[in-house]
Amino acid sequence: MPFADTSPHEAYTAAVERVAGRALGVLMDAGGSVVPAGFAAPDPHPAAAGDPDADLPGLRVLGSDAFAPHILRGTPLPADQAEAAARAFAAFPPDSLGATPETGWIITWQDWATARTLTRFGLTVDVPRPGDGTQVADASTWQSWSVRMAQLSSLALPGLDGPIHAAARRNAESLARGAARAMLRRDYRTAARIARWLAFVAVDGVAFPLELAPLLRHVRLFGGGSTRTVLDTRIAQHVTGLAS
Repeated sequence: MPFADTSPHEAYTAAVERVAGRALGVLMDAGGSVVPAGFAAPDPHPAAAGDPDADLPGLRVLGSDAFAPHILRGTPLPADQAEAAARAFAAFPPDSLGATPETGWIITWQDWATARTLTRFGLTVDVPRPGDGTQVADASTWQSWSVRMAQLSSLALPGLDGPIHAAARRNAESLARGAARAMLRRDYRTAARIARWLAFVAVDGVAFPLELAPLLRHVRLFGGGSTRTVLDTRIAQHVTGLAS
């Protein structure tokens, strides 16, 4: 453990923020090495020098989002990052991520998205086959449904498609309601992740009763300094081509 003075939870959270920072740097054309000034708080727990596995928890949790900026900007994925992603799968199997019988399907779909994304960079990772998406087929209870979709936001990327994406297209109004509810509750993390889906369906020409650009700006301004949340908003912006 590279963080002798922190708990495992703090160490993993710091790793997620670091990996998100690198991804954000790629997306903002900063070379992937730093977070552009003013976009997120500095990392209070920098990785230990010489520890090649310090960021594996961050790669495992972020999944496809760690590599999405390379797809969106058309830049190659460094070989060491691709290899680290494969090691992250081996080091952190699904049961280590807190999967339960009720939530295991979410991790299975997240892993599917990561594996499909890595395939575009020539790396094959074996993951379980996801189901048919029945857990999000019914959006009648839009409050809980939109939260589940937020948990699946790493699937809202160009080049990925399936039953989860079809559910998003069918229920864009429920997504808009969920985003508005999250904003009213100041749950900016959830709002940003639902906005990812709104951006995805907007590109397909699906209309919804919400202006996405001001929502994304508000989340970036008041989202609490989380690099991961900023990354979500910037991915949504790049997917739709919205101005900053």
